[in-house]
Amino acid sequence: MEGIETLQRWMDESSRIVFFGGAGVSTESGIPDFRSVDGLYHQQYQYPPETILSRSFFDRQPEEFYRFYRSKMLCLDAKPNAAHKKLAELERGGRLRSVVTQNIDGLHQAAGSRRVWELHGSVLRNRCMSCGKLWPVSAVAESSGVPRCA
Repeated sequence: MEGIETLQRWMDESSRIVFFGGAGVSTESGIPDFRSVDGLYHQQYQYPPETILSRSFFDRQPEEFYRFYRSKMLCLDAKPNAAHKKLAELERGGRLRSVVTQNIDGLHQAAGSRRVWELHGSVLRNRCMSCGKLWPVSAVAESSGVPRCA
């Protein structure tokens, strides 16, 4: 309880709050993190997740990248949880200036946060590397193999 009281005091004394967060914010929404006991780093894959999610792996083995991306990175049924909603409420009230997140799920925006800085991008924005066309996440999720422009 002491930690919560300290946090509340800091917030009461502050006029420009910026929230820095990561996977722990979205686990309550059913999105797995990487480092916990049940996280992606502790599951067995042919390659480690950090390798699969690298640009060099994407260039060498795009089929395997997209298989992992579809099965583990796209959590399209997830909904914002209490943390996402509270941060959006603080922003609407003028207390919170920005959210800086490592998450790629778009749940901060779905909860109503408007000033969100996504350090690792978003699964909701997919772009063809050849022509630049934007692909909705549903098109990537419903495709098989490597998505290709028509």
